[in-house]
Amino acid sequence: MSNQQQMAAQTATFWQGAKDSQAIVLTYLPVSFAFGVSASQFGFSPWEAFFLSCSMYAGASQFLVVALLASGSSIWLTALTVIALDIRHVLYGPALYNLIPTKLNLKKTAVWAWGLTDEVFASGMIQLSQRRQQWSESWMLGLSLFSWMSWASGSLLGGLFADQVAHLPKFLQAALDFLLPALFLSFLLAAFERKHSLVVAVSLVVSALACYWINLSAAIFIGILSGILAGLFKHYVLKQFDEVET
Repeated sequence: MSNQQQMAAQTATFWQGAKDSQAIVLTYLPVSFAFGVSASQFGFSPWEAFFLSCSMYAGASQFLVVALLASGSSIWLTALTVIALDIRHVLYGPALYNLIPTKLNLKKTAVWAWGLTDEVFASGMIQLSQRRQQWSESWMLGLSLFSWMSWASGSLLGGLFADQVAHLPKFLQAALDFLLPALFLSFLLAAFERKHSLVVAVSLVVSALACYWINLSAAIFIGILSGILAGLFKHYVLKQFDEVET
């Protein structure tokens, strides 16, 4: 068997990506269900909630969107607010691209890149950092597509059954609020390597301080920038210093 055939045999398939999306799907379903309930309470129909999840697919930001629109806020203000909250997504594509070993297909890339949520991005990073030769765009398509379908279908179900679960227990609502951050954190921990300790520590400290002194939205962006700067410092300054020492 040639090297090319061996690599093709090892490459993860679309259905493997669908299988690997199980953790994301199981987390997205209850959270998106809660979104459907919330959208219904703000006056949106189940199909409007479904359309919003299909077209916008902004995760937890969608809760804010329906609240702003229901309160009479303009489309432009709502859009700018969501962009400010989700500006970190601009960095996800370049971060993955730098690790991808193969040439990308523009049409496929456009599809799976659109589905790059926090959790899908983290899963892709794990695959690329630990099993790079197995990564494929078909695998990424399966991962992102099934994650998206679970979010959209959960939103529709939440809207349809909103009357039956109009008032969720407080402990359950608190658990739903923490599901997405907990899943994302678990993916980050799985991809963590000791050599990245400095970058993680700097990002964590700066984000915590920014969250305390400014606000959460600013803290996310400031934390990302501090991580980038720490990574550049580690790569270009500390690495050169170590080379001089040796």
